[in-house]
Amino acid sequence: MVTDIQTQPQTEPKMRARDVSVFYGAKKAIDEVSIDIHTEHVTAFIGPSGCGKSTFLRTLNRMNDTIASARVDGAIELDGDDIYRSGMDVVQLRARVGMVFQKPNPFPKSIYENIAYGPRIHGLADNKADLDATVEQSLRRAGLWDEVKDRLNDAGTALSGGQQQRLCIARAIAVQPEVILMDEPCSALDPIATARIEELIDDLRGRYAIVIVTHSMQQAARVSQRTAFFHLGSLVEYGQTADIFTNPREERTKDYITGRYG
Repeated sequence: MVTDIQTQPQTEPKMRARDVSVFYGAKKAIDEVSIDIHTEHVTAFIGPSGCGKSTFLRTLNRMNDTIASARVDGAIELDGDDIYRSGMDVVQLRARVGMVFQKPNPFPKSIYENIAYGPRIHGLADNKADLDATVEQSLRRAGLWDEVKDRLNDAGTALSGGQQQRLCIARAIAVQPEVILMDEPCSALDPIATARIEELIDDLRGRYAIVIVTHSMQQAARVSQRTAFFHLGSLVEYGQTADIFTNPREERTKDYITGRYG
């Protein structure tokens, strides 16, 4: 059974997962995970490679639907609404629960169109002035505006790796999400770009519920306030980041934190 050492916040969780299991065909990849995700802090998922942290992250906006053999059991709620219920608009769900992937993946469009595309198709801008304002605000929130404001018509793919990742974060922000999922967003970046992304995550905290999967325990310690440790498809321990790293209750957590395996 998972050990949960967090002090419960006063607010209701933005997302709530209960007894979630994920199967790929007959193989069980995630075993009855229960966790709450809150807006007021960043939640980090850590654990050795293949432990299920990215698989579980993908259940939070139904990205596993794209895999024919995948099946999800249990319940995941966004503001109390079961996201796996029949009739759920998955496109709308993924606008509310955005995803930033491991490798930056800007559209083969201009910087401006990378940001404008989502608000346009979701009907979030009534006119060109509204769209311009959304593009600027999103790029500002992603800490990219000052670097690209004079070349918005340039290709997004022409930016550096770190800038591309911030562009992808700006693209996610532009459709007014409530949750942002980040799957190892810094693993392909150099230390300077990584530091910029980490600063950005801290700046965005409180505006959005943020979940980050990271292979770096140092990064989890720097950017998160809550940490969940996964091992062999199970959630072993979940609590305040400081407690997880300095006073873990589970022996498996302690062994991973101290480098005995991983």
